[in-house]
Amino acid sequence: MPVFLTLGAVTFANFEIPEKINFGGTQALSVKQLVGGQRIIDAMGRVDDDISWSGLFFGATATQRAQFLDQMRCLGAAIPLTFANFSFQVIIKDFKCSFERTYQMPYSITCTVVQNLNLPLQVLLPVGYNDAITNQLTEANDLAFLINNASVLAAMALVSAAIQNIPSLQNATTGALAPVIQSILGAQSAVTSTIGTISTRLFPL
Repeated sequence: MPVFLTLGAVTFANFEIPEKINFGGTQALSVKQLVGGQRIIDAMGRVDDDISWSGLFFGATATQRAQFLDQMRCLGAAIPLTFANFSFQVIIKDFKCSFERTYQMPYSITCTVVQNLNLPLQVLLPVGYNDAITNQLTEANDLAFLINNASVLAAMALVSAAIQNIPSLQNATTGALAPVIQSILGAQSAVTSTIGTISTRLFPL
């Protein structure tokens, strides 16, 4: 959930903030199909999706805030939209609001992107060290569940427990990492043993 959302002069808060907001779009392509299955593809440029979300105006100012957003829609002006680390220039394409109580008015809004102010991004930030280890551990556990071997599952459980006991792998000392290394060696041994057992069954001498 974005904790900060502004559209023009409106700063959304509490129930007005949605659970999620979309971004992205498509690349317009001109595809020429040639004889023999070959293609000539020309990239014509990006097409940004409309950005949509919904929420709830709640409280003593609910009606006034809803009317103010509807007025912004009527003006049709390009206004800034910001949330989290994202920033766009947009025009309100669609604003719908349902009157339930003077203090309770659910709404939905759709904005057409005029300009993506986040671009260009010059640098792709690398995955954090801890995140990279966590991702690899998740993949290894998934494979262990597919194998469904008791020894491998038990060994991977020990690896997971050892890693979870260290708050930051990147800053951990050699002594702190010792249990992790030991558990990984145990898992490696369990996998090697399992491979040997399976190979013997499949290709007996």
